[in-house]
Amino acid sequence: MPSVATRHTLVSILFLAVALACAQARAEAGQIQVRETVTLKAGADAVWALIGDFNGLYRWHPAVVNSILDGDRSQAGSLRILVLGDGARIVERQQSHDDGQRSYGYEILYSPLPVSGYQSQISVTPMGGGKCQVSWSSTFSAAGATDAKAEETIRGIYRAGLDHLASLFN
Repeated sequence: MPSVATRHTLVSILFLAVALACAQARAEAGQIQVRETVTLKAGADAVWALIGDFNGLYRWHPAVVNSILDGDRSQAGSLRILVLGDGARIVERQQSHDDGQRSYGYEILYSPLPVSGYQSQISVTPMGGGKCQVSWSSTFSAAGATDAKAEETIRGIYRAGLDHLASLFN
């Protein structure tokens, strides 16, 4: 019978093999990561007052003309339906919300965008000197498009929103 140390080593090797197989499966599935940031000449609290409202994306993102909320603006599990300028709709569920850390996370449940498994986080970080940084990031897989096209689409959405924030605060 193998010693405890040998069994521990075998379990560790098995765990590592499973972890590598899962990582390879994610890579093969086209797991894409996007992160965009903008530095604003405004305090973090002022910026969070605008973007921290889960149902307020229409107030600062030029592609969103309306938002309908089912739930609480700052509670995990709340749903929002974003209405885009062309009438398309995106349904998202808030996964986390932390006013103290000035961040929230959400997932897309339904969308015309070329993505699946979309998970996102948006946050505001104070930088001192009356400035802050907004970070918008996500992971997802392409759906109905190439990885490059899906990444380009999401990156463009982020840039449009962050650039509009820069026009409001800089």
